[in-house]
Amino acid sequence: MSRMYVASMDHVSVTAVCELFYIAAPSDAVVRIHEIKITQDEGETSEQLPLRIFRTATDQTGKGTLLTGRPLSVGDTAFGGEVITTILTGATFAAETTMLLSEAQNILNGFHILPTPECRIELSPSGKLVVKLDAAPSATLYISGYMIFEEIGG
Repeated sequence: MSRMYVASMDHVSVTAVCELFYIAAPSDAVVRIHEIKITQDEGETSEQLPLRIFRTATDQTGKGTLLTGRPLSVGDTAFGGEVITTILTGATFAAETTMLLSEAQNILNGFHILPTPECRIELSPSGKLVVKLDAAPSATLYISGYMIFEEIGG
């Protein structure tokens, strides 16, 4: 049976290229991404910035801030994988094996991915994915966001 989780970041200071979310699937389960939302918390900086979603081969364990994947159903078990935010030493482009989505986004409007069921991104067991701010902002941004995902198996 599958289980649904959310991982969220709140009011994170971003001044450079960084991986806003990194998710690693557990070794015994598939992870399906249902929704990703990134918003600017404060300020009036209007700037086009590229947000990209990559499959990656780079293990980012031990970098950034570890998030807890919180179950959406009371009583579900803990998420078996790992979610990290604000990794300032992002993977190089060579390690980002497959770019899945790329969108230049006015950061004031936010970034919202809510794919139809047949277009949801899936990670195989031990698969890794990053949501990357791929250019440095001209001024400090304060960003919040969340990722809703499903663990299948495990």
